[in-house]
Order: sequence, then C-alpha cells, then structure tokens
Amino acid sequence: MKKLVLFSSANKQGFTAQLVEHVAQHHQFEIVDVDSLTITPYSYENDYPEDDFHPLVDKILTANALIFASPVYWHAPTAPIKALIDRITELTDVSSHKPKARALADKNVFILATSASEQLCPIYDGFFTKIFDYFKMNYVARLHANCRDGFAVDEKDLSEFNHALNNAMSNID
Repeated sequence: MKKLVLFSSANKQGFTAQLVEHVAQHHQFEIVDVDSLTITPYSYENDYPEDDFHPLVDKILTANALIFASPVYWHAPTAPIKALIDRITELTDVSSHKPKARALADKNVFILATSASEQLCPIYDGFFTKIFDYFKMNYVARLHANCRDGFAVDEKDLSEFNHALNNAMSNID
C-alpha cells in the first residue's frame, strides 16, 4: 500500500519539511519534491512540451493515499502545488486523459500544512476541499502546525492524523 507525499516549500529544511518528518516517524511513504519537477502551466490549447506532469500523474494513480504538504503562503499552497493542481485540469479536458481524471475518484487524500496561525487558514483548507470534491476524492484528514514561535505540532493532532492515515490504509481492498 503506497503513500505518496507531494511536498513543496521554499525552505527544504523548514517547518513543512519538519512536519513531514514527524509524520514519517510513523509511516513509510515516497516523497516527491514538486518544486524540483518541470510542470508546464495549464494551457487552454492543451499543447504541452514534454515535462514531468504525466509521469507524476501515473505515480499519483498508483498511490493508495496522497498527502499534499505545503506551507500556507497568503492563504494558499505554494505556487508549484497550485500549478500542479491547475495542470490536473488537463485530465478533464483531453478525452484520452479522462480515464485518469476519473481514476482520482475515491483516492484518500490528506493535507500537511504549516503557518504562523493557531488554526489552519479556512481559505487554504477550502481550496483543497473544493478540488477534492470536484474529483470525488476522499479528504480524510489534515494536520496543521502553528509555527509562529518556531516549529510546534500538537501531539494529539499528530496522533489523530496518524490514526486517520492508518485507518484509511487499512480500509483499502
């Protein structure tokens, strides 16, 4: 059972990376650094040069759980995560890719986020909620770390997130 983390952060050893490491103490997963990939921005013409998008989609489709890990930048995920999500629109536009878009349905998805706030920004959370709803994905859990005064993750929240991830993985046929 494969868990895939789609990680993006301007600081590769920053708070979001630390949050991923905390979760990694309890799980095995593959981490994809979305920032290191070449993903061409979405185009209405659907004319793209060869890039890393389709290989990443294939990897996403083989995962049993997707974990988006990004700091909150101005109420939103990082630009590379946003660009990836924008590009996923291609799967709904091109008839030969529509089976891949449909294959996203029922994927278990999770959010790891860091910010300088006590609570996860509702705009950030709403962004992912809308995307996951559109593709009929199961938004299982989120884990937010308040890093206003340095890295800090609530141990109860971490335990609940790990429990939700374990539960989601055990319910896979």
